[in-house]
Amino acid sequence: MIRYSPLSILIFFLFSIFPVFSQEIIAEKDFTVHYFSNRLELDFNKAKVPFSIKVTDVFANKEVVLEKASNPDFFIINTVKPSQFFKIEYTLKESKTQISSVTIASKSASSGAINVYFNHTVDTSFSQTQAAVNLADTLDDMLISYINNCVATLDIAIYNSYSPSAAAGIAGAINAAYARGVQVRVIYDGGTSSVMIPLLNSAIPVLASPTSSSYTIMHNKFVIIDAICNNPFLSYVWTGSTNWTVAQIDGPDKNNAIVIQDQTLAAAYTLEFEEMWGSSTALPNTTNSKFGQYKTDNTPHNFIIGGKTVESYFSPSDGTTAKIISAVNSANTDIEVAVMNFTRTDISAALINKFSSGLTNINVLVDSSNPTSNQISNLQSGLSPNHAVIDAASGIMHHKFMVVDNFDNTSDPQVLTGSHNWSTSAETKNDENTLIVHDANIANQYYQAFASVYQAAGGIIVIPLSNDENNAKEEALIKIIPNPNNGIFEIASSETIDQLEIRLFDVLGKLIQEKQYASFSNTTIDMKFEKTGFYLLEVICNGKSFHYKLVKNN
Repeated sequence: MIRYSPLSILIFFLFSIFPVFSQEIIAEKDFTVHYFSNRLELDFNKAKVPFSIKVTDVFANKEVVLEKASNPDFFIINTVKPSQFFKIEYTLKESKTQISSVTIASKSASSGAINVYFNHTVDTSFSQTQAAVNLADTLDDMLISYINNCVATLDIAIYNSYSPSAAAGIAGAINAAYARGVQVRVIYDGGTSSVMIPLLNSAIPVLASPTSSSYTIMHNKFVIIDAICNNPFLSYVWTGSTNWTVAQIDGPDKNNAIVIQDQTLAAAYTLEFEEMWGSSTALPNTTNSKFGQYKTDNTPHNFIIGGKTVESYFSPSDGTTAKIISAVNSANTDIEVAVMNFTRTDISAALINKFSSGLTNINVLVDSSNPTSNQISNLQSGLSPNHAVIDAASGIMHHKFMVVDNFDNTSDPQVLTGSHNWSTSAETKNDENTLIVHDANIANQYYQAFASVYQAAGGIIVIPLSNDENNAKEEALIKIIPNPNNGIFEIASSETIDQLEIRLFDVLGKLIQEKQYASFSNTTIDMKFEKTGFYLLEVICNGKSFHYKLVKNN
């Protein structure tokens, strides 16, 4: 049975009521964006005063007039509508000739709902708020259900695909969408078999990625549903690691999909799609289309979605490896990596450096298909024993995700996921997409999937609080007997402790009892009249705080 820190549980409940990391402020390179319902405020770093600034509405291709605040470093974009994109071009006083460019997006009017699906077992004993969903061999049925609800536009970028027939499976759903009037556009990798593509209605426009030596692979697996739609609650982005083949969906390959209901994110993915498509029309323009290293960094990267910060990056234009390393460096308690192909030495060095600096709870899982090129040997040498392991089970461990700070809701729990393997090809050549979702609940669902596959491969999971042997020894001085019980808890110590304080909280953080002792050996906490459930006990001694969970039965 996994025992979570009662303090973490308490803080989770407090953060559910008073969210901190979901506050609607995002830092860009030289300025911070403050998001409001009808305006955006640009607050430049005082050390980087803008010399000039120009703002353009991306879709209208029209310059926007800025309102100047009394603060010379503060600019306001007024009368902002949902899902607007703005290109910010500016120079700084320190370098008046160097033009910087950042694209930002206003919030959408969508729900911001995020759903995560896996096609393999998950370990729900690690669930903190919501059990992860294992769809097993019905992952394609879930995708079909989203396509069946599409009403206006359907854009697909898929590396490899299969369908049983033109009337069934994913091909059947796409053909049915086209038949009911949905505009359908499909991009696929020109070097794969993609059995599904010939099954599509011949009137549906499709575009294969180039197969010349100057390109590599179009490795995306995303679907954009109703991005161009009057109803913002119909817009979805489906992405993740899953190709549409039998082994990838039904198994034994292990995969994930993430679905986000947000029109602004859908619009960003549409910009990326149309850069490859070569036009914003129903038909592709091969003269204008750009793939791989020929693409540009032209989409927003930071979004407020349902109160959560979500980052979006496309490869190879957006420097995704640097974002992976930044996420690694942000960790405070734990890192979990499940990546099929992990060959980048700079990322493995970042993980080992993080371990050397004191973050010992780092866990890595790679697939057995590429053992010589994967960084697994370096990681096994640089991390704790049995914390960097190989999945040798049948099929491919095809994930490309990382969880950061699953065990620390006071930090910035996040999950990085998408199609991007941690390879040089993904960084510099392939068409890839990556999302970083800053949310404890979503990160924890990925953790549940990680825990199942990682432990099956021989990996060892350590709850962060047990890492510090000295703290564990001090924490063991306090015994709670019996626990659980019907309301009378004896708190005892194996030795006399000077200057000890006890505080009891309910799950909402309300202080119920508080006691102080100049000299402590034991006491009794009477909770007979409290409600059934669990409570959080904080014990403060020797300048440190220790936390315990009390469970009151009927």
